[in-house]
Amino acid sequence: MATSADITPVAHRYDAGLFSGDDAKERVREAVDIVDLVGSYISLRRNGRNLVGLCPWHDDSRPSLQINPERQTFRCWVCNVGGDAFSFLMRMERLEFREALEQLAERVGIDLPRSRGPGGDVKRPLYDTIAWAAARFSDCLQSSPVAEKARAYLHDRGLTAETVTAHGLGFVPDEWDWLLRQAQAAGIATSNLEQAGLVIPRQDRSGHYDRFRGRVMFPIRDPQGRHVAFGGRVLPGSPPDAAKYINSPETPIFSKQSMLYGLESARETMSRSRRAIVVEGYTDCLAARQAGIGDVVAVLGTALGQRHVRLLRRYADQIVVVLDGDDAGRRRADEVLEVLLAEPIDVRIASLPSGVDPCDYCLNEGSDAFESLLGTAVDPLDYRMQRVVDSLPDDASDDAALTAVEGVLSVMAAVSPRSPLPPSQRQLREDQLLGRLSRRFGLSREALRARLAELHRARSRSTDNAATDEAEAIDARSLPAWDRELLEAIVAAPDAVAPLLEQISAAELETEVARLVLDAAVTLQNAGRTPTLASMLLELTDPRLHGLLVQLDEATREQTHLDETARVHHLDEAITRRRADRTARQNLRTLKTSPLQPDDEAAILEQLVAARRAAQGMTDPKEG
Repeated sequence: MATSADITPVAHRYDAGLFSGDDAKERVREAVDIVDLVGSYISLRRNGRNLVGLCPWHDDSRPSLQINPERQTFRCWVCNVGGDAFSFLMRMERLEFREALEQLAERVGIDLPRSRGPGGDVKRPLYDTIAWAAARFSDCLQSSPVAEKARAYLHDRGLTAETVTAHGLGFVPDEWDWLLRQAQAAGIATSNLEQAGLVIPRQDRSGHYDRFRGRVMFPIRDPQGRHVAFGGRVLPGSPPDAAKYINSPETPIFSKQSMLYGLESARETMSRSRRAIVVEGYTDCLAARQAGIGDVVAVLGTALGQRHVRLLRRYADQIVVVLDGDDAGRRRADEVLEVLLAEPIDVRIASLPSGVDPCDYCLNEGSDAFESLLGTAVDPLDYRMQRVVDSLPDDASDDAALTAVEGVLSVMAAVSPRSPLPPSQRQLREDQLLGRLSRRFGLSREALRARLAELHRARSRSTDNAATDEAEAIDARSLPAWDRELLEAIVAAPDAVAPLLEQISAAELETEVARLVLDAAVTLQNAGRTPTLASMLLELTDPRLHGLLVQLDEATREQTHLDETARVHHLDEAITRRRADRTARQNLRTLKTSPLQPDDEAAILEQLVAARRAAQGMTDPKEG
């Protein structure tokens, strides 16, 4: 638990260079319901006027995370973490404030206004460049003679012209500078092409060349439908050393670990079906759509990871992963098993016959057959264990079986510590899986648990150096009395306390925490805004300070003996006493260090006595 002495200065102002500052943050804050947000991660139940759930940041067997719908805040009574919707998302997803603001704005459908200042929007040129390139690729596929083989390939794959057009497929000729020349003619800066991942600088720095050459192009869009990247597939007959698929590199607008092909057009169907079907390839996704199955997306050449699952959980309650009937598809089962253990969602695996991919299956067998296949989906552990059993010959030795079990345990030990599942829930899932392994292979649950614990410890040791600890919470009880009194007054009576803030210097406060909060309150006041809890949570973007403010808010609400008037009166008296105490100390130093005339010394002594009495809250004696 962090104390007031542990806190170092942190920047608290949100950088308004990307967005228009306070107005945008306030609009998003007002539009987001923290109950809906938290409820998309953990189960909540009503408890009086509040809601409670199991805290995702400690091993919580009794619901200790409390959501206050009226205040739009959360707080764990054990961890002392808390804040608003922004800080909850920042903690859950390990985001910076800017990223949390963008995600919440997307969640509630708010288009964040962009700054007009220099460098205010570094992403807009990238969106525009990718969209421009998508149009050039599409035009080439539709009308260029050099794209005849690409059109034939898509036709042979069974994709109709309507499907190709609806999803904006394109083609890029097998030339080193086709897109570069197109860009020069259109006045598109090469620097924008490079930053968007469309061209690569030559090793001798003599120029650039196109990243994609001789490929069918699949435009990738973000959930808002903006073009952000491409996937490119070579045509049959290409050199054997050419990669079958290549994707755009990571850019400021694209991360393949947190995006899915086709999500922008599948969201509505997913929200109705509450199901997300995940396939391996772009054509697999398009073939399923063409067959009338709309809740299908594809991974972008990566495993289905936790970021993907958290994205899909916004729209679906169940994920069905369709694996190709080849060795590569079967290997994906281990990755899906890890997701099952790490994420609070129903994940299942549907396996295709050997040598068949989803595209062929959908086009040849039809949507009814594909839906029937989805109905046979099993959970990843059943799939994994059946694979183990099927792979063992009848005369397999005990060592072979143990090796297979070891593989399953290794996957279970690899579950990310960033899982949003509470530790107690992860433990329950592990126990269930260990029980099934025990029954299937005739091994004791205790032995399996001991081996799993060894693998957990080994993995922890190997990742200790790379791990980043969660920012520790600040306990309000660790603050000095004066610092806490001031912060409580700001939180409890923001309207009434504002005039007093001008009388307080940051130098009078002992902790950096209190100085940051005071600075935020004064900043708001100078901007003509009241330092309410909501506005303070927006002004301060450090999650630790969010937790402290919510903790103080809860504490002041329990102090029923103090209303706003009494609290402000106490603070005013405290300011007067502290000012008198400073005066007394100054007078005392003057008496000790300066030679004075008797009359001057008597006057200072009188002032010292008066200051001492004022510092102790005593009134002046009456004459007579």
